[in-house]
Amino acid sequence: MMKDSLTHRFMLFTTIVVVFIMLINFIWDYHNQKAQATLEMHEKAQVITKQLIATREVIAKNQNRINYDSQGNFEFKHLNPAAVGMQIGDIFGQLTHYSIKQTRLDYRSDSNAPDDYEAQGLLRFSYEPHLAEIWGEDVVAGERVFRYMVPLHMKEECLSCHGEPIGDLDITGHCKEGYKVEDLGGAISLIMPMDIFLHGIKLNVYRHLSFSLLLIGVIVISMYLLVTRLVTRSLGELKGATAQVGQGDFDIDLNRIRAQGEIKELAQHIQEMADQLKDLYQNLEAKVEKRTHQLKLANEDLRIKQDELEAANIKLNEINTYKSEFLAIMSHELRTPLTSVMAFTDLLLQDLPKELKQERQNLKYIKANSQNLLKLINNILDLAKLEAGRLELKLEYVDMADVMGAIDSVIAPLAKKKGIAWEISLDPEVSLLRADPEKLRRVIENLVGNAIKFTPPEGRVEIQVKNGPRDNWLMIRVIDTGIGIPPEEQEEIFERFTQIDSSNSRKYGGTGLGLALAKELVTLHKGELWVESEINKGSTFVVLLPKDPDKVDPGGNKEI
Repeated sequence: MMKDSLTHRFMLFTTIVVVFIMLINFIWDYHNQKAQATLEMHEKAQVITKQLIATREVIAKNQNRINYDSQGNFEFKHLNPAAVGMQIGDIFGQLTHYSIKQTRLDYRSDSNAPDDYEAQGLLRFSYEPHLAEIWGEDVVAGERVFRYMVPLHMKEECLSCHGEPIGDLDITGHCKEGYKVEDLGGAISLIMPMDIFLHGIKLNVYRHLSFSLLLIGVIVISMYLLVTRLVTRSLGELKGATAQVGQGDFDIDLNRIRAQGEIKELAQHIQEMADQLKDLYQNLEAKVEKRTHQLKLANEDLRIKQDELEAANIKLNEINTYKSEFLAIMSHELRTPLTSVMAFTDLLLQDLPKELKQERQNLKYIKANSQNLLKLINNILDLAKLEAGRLELKLEYVDMADVMGAIDSVIAPLAKKKGIAWEISLDPEVSLLRADPEKLRRVIENLVGNAIKFTPPEGRVEIQVKNGPRDNWLMIRVIDTGIGIPPEEQEEIFERFTQIDSSNSRKYGGTGLGLALAKELVTLHKGELWVESEINKGSTFVVLLPKDPDKVDPGGNKEI
């Protein structure tokens, strides 16, 4: 319980915030102290190396006074800048914990040989002539030290020992290197132990850490006492009062609660709520009995309505079944005499002399209308079978080239007769698909027939067949330049006995069954059919079919 209490959570959050702030301040202070210590070591290293450089210059400028006596006799005293610098480095190292020396890559004395850090520094000075100093931290013999290097450039007084000609011996017995003025002659390297500076930083760290811990403790204890006095105690009393209300005892008194601010206001609201609940509870049984009686009456009405709805649904299903059976029977019975009419019309056309043009034209009208009537009857029969659930697909592998050829043989004469440009575009990458070839042909014929019907002369109708946007799907697009379909009617045209308006029905004819049947047949193939159209610009009917309906989930058109 203690871990879940408000006091525990509040104190934990406060402690985390304070510790986080102190930690940020601690890290910031540590970095500042370290940066300050590094700056002090850098300045001290500059002073020490400049003192040695000044000493070398004094020795270099006074070589004649050192090596000649008052009579003008020469005697080399071995007090050239290099020798003096070495002696100063030795004495300086004995008096302090610092190490300072002159070094270069082609050193004359082993004591001037550079270590790895100095060798890299000398290479940097040679590659970067304008570099004035190099400094940083390093580890020497297991101890952290501060390294500092400054370059030494050749001056006129240095050339007597280090100038030209190369190979000649100077007064010290060493071969001259052939340096010129301002050439890099070496560097001064200073090593300063960092233990004193690190010790000072550690002392500051310990001092700040102790102060931070003390401050955190004071803040946590103060916050705990404050929260306990002003919040926790009052909330405990509220908790006991609400538990009493929860048990059904509304006789509570929170007017004397020891609380301040918002908690005091909360106590007053709870007191008001308890008083109101007490009043409501006294009349609750009567209200419950009244509501129960009303609910009983409502349930009885609902049961009666449900029985009536079930009876209406049964009657509606019976009517729908009778309608489907009637349409199927009538359509089937009408096909036989209609087929005879078409057959006898063909016989009359064969036997009728060509001179009787009017009679032949009338027979052609009879044949054309009979064909239209047969298509209508077939559509009605298929729709009736669909409603009755008796229309099934006979799936087989279909070559779209064969389907397009059959459609072209039927549509091309109609398009030519009406003066419409007709084109079929079949992508050669389209593979075989499993479908009912007869029903697939009827879908495309219905769409193309509509396109021919609603496209004026000199217009254009095209079929495009290609692979769909999804894998293993086929897309068929029927494009025309006809009258177009208003956006608000593009969904309605797939409903049965629906056309875009009555004027079009009179002008173009038709019953509105073709698109409805096409929609049903495409859905039976687990595909999709929709239209994209603009008024007076034409329409595009899009058919999206799976190449194998058995591998498609009928709920989401996804491959299994």
